[in-house]
Amino acid sequence: MALLRFDTPGRVRDVPTGSRFYDEWHRTVERIIATSTAVSGPGRYVDPSRRDVDVIGKRLYTWTGFPRPLLVEHRDDRRAAWVAGESRDVQIEYLEWHVERAGDTITRVTFTTETPEYWKALAATDRRRVLALYRELVSPDVTERDLFPGGTAYDPRNRWNTTDGIVHFVMRINSLRDLLGVSQEVEPTRRALDGYDALPYRRQTGADARLNLDIWALSRRGYAVSTDETPGLFIAGWDDTGWERPDGTPVGSYWTVVRGEPGAALRVVYEVPPSEGFAVGDICIGGRPIEFGGQIAEHVTVSAHGLVGRSRR
Repeated sequence: MALLRFDTPGRVRDVPTGSRFYDEWHRTVERIIATSTAVSGPGRYVDPSRRDVDVIGKRLYTWTGFPRPLLVEHRDDRRAAWVAGESRDVQIEYLEWHVERAGDTITRVTFTTETPEYWKALAATDRRRVLALYRELVSPDVTERDLFPGGTAYDPRNRWNTTDGIVHFVMRINSLRDLLGVSQEVEPTRRALDGYDALPYRRQTGADARLNLDIWALSRRGYAVSTDETPGLFIAGWDDTGWERPDGTPVGSYWTVVRGEPGAALRVVYEVPPSEGFAVGDICIGGRPIEFGGQIAEHVTVSAHGLVGRSRR
């Protein structure tokens, strides 16, 4: 396989083909990945833009979106976990969400897996496009001053990406750098015989433990492991089996992929159409009405995509 050129997550095209933004995005990713790292056993984690790899398959690393540390801390009180999980600063599994309400009733929950690196790179290339996207995704009331205070650099923690909306990650370790950094971590014992032996118990999050466990297992078998050509985080799917309308019948499909595509979405909205006559907060999961976005996040699967093969050099 020829050396890869890194594309945008979900191959989104926020600016025209040929824009210098795509070169800058490739360089952004390349700066994060070492050329070759011996993570566990004889295999290696490699940068596929610098090391030629004979790809034998693709790997989907998956986990659920609700913060595992909160489930551990509140294992006997799920409601307490959901309450704590409403803060974006603890939504640690590379999935963040924003809840909208009418009074006390939830009307819409928006989920994102978009990284701050992408939006910073886009803002450095085309401020007007970033402003237009914010107005499209969050509110027509967004101003350039909101996003670029004092006319300076882009502010990722602006009001429309925190208190008044959501566009991309703000939790401090939800980022492309953290995702790819975890992927390149070296197995600490260097003597692991199998996946259970290498299980990184010091990892609190479900995402990081999943990535370490799978990547180390592949590397111990001698494979070269890498990200694929679209580095990023994705919403792989969701499961609303057993969710009920107010009348006790099964819910319809109230999911809308706004950015990305089904199976590899970057932004998904859960909202009941007005024609149904009820709202998200009137739906029951396991007999409980939806009061928190985390109740839905528990049923969302997040993913990262990788390549597996043999390095030619």
